[in-house]
Amino acid sequence: MKHAFYIGQSHVVGGTTTDMVAIDNNWVFEQIWIGADDKLPRMVRAVFHADRQQLRHQIEFSNWQLDPTVAADAFASSSAAAARPIPFARPDLPALPPGIKPRTMAKGSKPN
Repeated sequence: MKHAFYIGQSHVVGGTTTDMVAIDNNWVFEQIWIGADDKLPRMVRAVFHADRQQLRHQIEFSNWQLDPTVAADAFASSSAAAARPIPFARPDLPALPPGIKPRTMAKGSKPN
């Protein structure tokens, strides 16, 4: 982050009093509207420095429902339950050629 500053209060987002904050870094300039009473984000507007057209990307948040009651099966899926599991491979490690096993170190030795 290169810069961050408080702009002031606003009443333009959903009829709610918000505190406006701006932040800037090497990639993006953002304005953020945060509810003055509930401290919840209400709107974010971003302009990416590399965007030659300087388009504004904006999202507005509303109808916050904190700690609602959620049914136990809300995230269940009969399709997922019946799906065939697939093996997990770490994406940060390159795959070894077939027939090659990773080198193991003797107990107590340190890598070079």
